[in-house]
Amino acid sequence: MKKKIALIAVIFALIMTPVFAAGGVSEDNSMGVGLNLGTNTGVALRFGLGDFDVLANLGFDMLNIFNGDFTLAGDAAASWNFYTIDGGRGLEFPLTVGVGVNTAISFNDGVKTDLSVIVPVGIEYNFNQISDVPITMYLRLAPGMQMLEANKWDPSFDFAFYLGALWNF
Repeated sequence: MKKKIALIAVIFALIMTPVFAAGGVSEDNSMGVGLNLGTNTGVALRFGLGDFDVLANLGFDMLNIFNGDFTLAGDAAASWNFYTIDGGRGLEFPLTVGVGVNTAISFNDGVKTDLSVIVPVGIEYNFNQISDVPITMYLRLAPGMQMLEANKWDPSFDFAFYLGALWNF
C-alpha cells in the first residue's frame, strides 16, 4: 500500500511540476517546447525559473519499443548551469547538472510501472548567440537508481540519454 501511495505521489509531481513552474516562467520569461530523442522519445519542455530550469519529457520508452513493448514514459528534473565553456567569438556552451525522476508505464501483460531517480548531466548550445533563431540544442546523459521495476521494489542502476532541440519563448 505504501508503494502505491509513493508511486501516485511521484506521478502527481511529474504532472504538476509544469503547472507550478508556470508562475516562474512569466517572471523569468523563458520557456521551451521541442522534440526529445533518446530513451524517452517525445515532447520536451523547459521552464526557466531564474537560478535553475525545470526540464520535462513526455513520450514513449524508445528502448522497450524494440522488444515489442509499448511503454509511455515521462521524466522531470531540476537543472543548474554549473560551468560554461567559452567557445570563442562569443559562443558559449553551458554544462548542466540536475536531479529528477523518470517513470515508465508498460501496457503489455497488464499495467507495470518503473520508477527511477536520475542525475542528468548535459551540454547545451543556444543558436540565439549567432542569429535570431531561438533554438537550444542539448545532449544529456542521466545515470540514476531504479527503485521500482514492473511494480516491484528492485533497486538497481539505471541510465537514460537525451538528444533534443527546444524552441524558446
